[in-house]
Amino acid sequence: MKKRKKRRSKTEGGDKLPFDDEMGKNQKAIKVLQRLFDAGYGTEKEIVNMTMDEMLALPGVNVADLFIISELQKSIKANKVISYLSGKTEVKEETVDYGQGLNEDGTLEGVKATDYVTVCDYSALKIPKKEVKVSDSDVQTEIDTILSSYNQVTDRKVKKGDTVNIDYKGMVDGKEFDGGTASGASLKIGSGTFIDGFEDQLIGKMPGETVQVKVTFPKDYQGKEVAGKDAVFETTINYIDETPKLTDKFVKEKLSDRYGYTTVKEMKKTIRDEIFKTNKTDYIWNHMIEKSKFKEIPDELINDRVDVLVNGLKAQLKASNYTLKDYLSAYGIEDETTLRDQYKSSCESTVKVFLIADAIAADKKISVTDEDVKAYFNGEDTAQYEKQYSKAYINRIVLNNLVIQEIEKNVTVK
Repeated sequence: MKKRKKRRSKTEGGDKLPFDDEMGKNQKAIKVLQRLFDAGYGTEKEIVNMTMDEMLALPGVNVADLFIISELQKSIKANKVISYLSGKTEVKEETVDYGQGLNEDGTLEGVKATDYVTVCDYSALKIPKKEVKVSDSDVQTEIDTILSSYNQVTDRKVKKGDTVNIDYKGMVDGKEFDGGTASGASLKIGSGTFIDGFEDQLIGKMPGETVQVKVTFPKDYQGKEVAGKDAVFETTINYIDETPKLTDKFVKEKLSDRYGYTTVKEMKKTIRDEIFKTNKTDYIWNHMIEKSKFKEIPDELINDRVDVLVNGLKAQLKASNYTLKDYLSAYGIEDETTLRDQYKSSCESTVKVFLIADAIAADKKISVTDEDVKAYFNGEDTAQYEKQYSKAYINRIVLNNLVIQEIEKNVTVK
């Protein structure tokens, strides 16, 4: 019908998830599910097909989120998503040894950190304000992402100027034709984007309605097989795409339970603080890596981290009925060796962070306690995370956080 930008739709690629507020006993899972919706993963198929790379790319993702996403994938595969969201079931899956190469306390196994790194002086670390500054645009981008999950209006009729999300199937002489079918298409009514007469026939209709849109293709239409012919498009209006106005009332009614915000002012401040914290942490680690002195790092340390990434990817693919070969083919990667080579750079940086953190922890006598773990996870029971990711990996994450807190004692932002 027309050339459109491909855009991820909440109705594209399969049925919507069987999700509603009445089964919200597993609140943590439901909050993570909403974050997936926010990121554009709106169907069972899209969530099941998420790779570890895509999970790690989610804004602000943590180990608890990864666990829940994995459980969601397994429950969808087992056709038990409603039971899982209701907190009634757990689905089994082969495990990945995330603690590979780590001692139970989270430190690197078999090495003394100071044999491989001389940590730079961080006693008076000054961070240029411009390097961690959070712009109004950064905050607004995050707000827009949150609001985008509340954009589906279904309680009023379509009017001119609205943007609607539709599915359509076109037929000429009772037969479907190439390019005449789409799911989750975005269309602004009155834009003249579709064939003359198409958009007007949706005005006054309600979301949920299926309309038999009758049009005639222009004689000079680029698709010669339908040029000049009458066509009928069976069109379902999924929803009106309308971003809500951000008000204190909206924040309190829609965002309080999920995000903890109660006012627009508090929401903006919290988002700004979270982005600032992330920017500062990233700057500190990058600075510490750049200024510290490293001896040649043993290959086995890097390979342990590569193994974790590759094995995690394989597990995710298997859960989605795909193989590593399918993944490599889809992304144009020659073989597993090439994939591992691509991971090595980021894994080397990870090992450098571990070495720096281990060296500082040894010097400052920092070790992870059960209380530290509980505080990191806001007091919740971590048994399920330890089962999925191992106590060693959980302690690794918490240890890194404790070391960052130690470094931050001497940090000023100017």
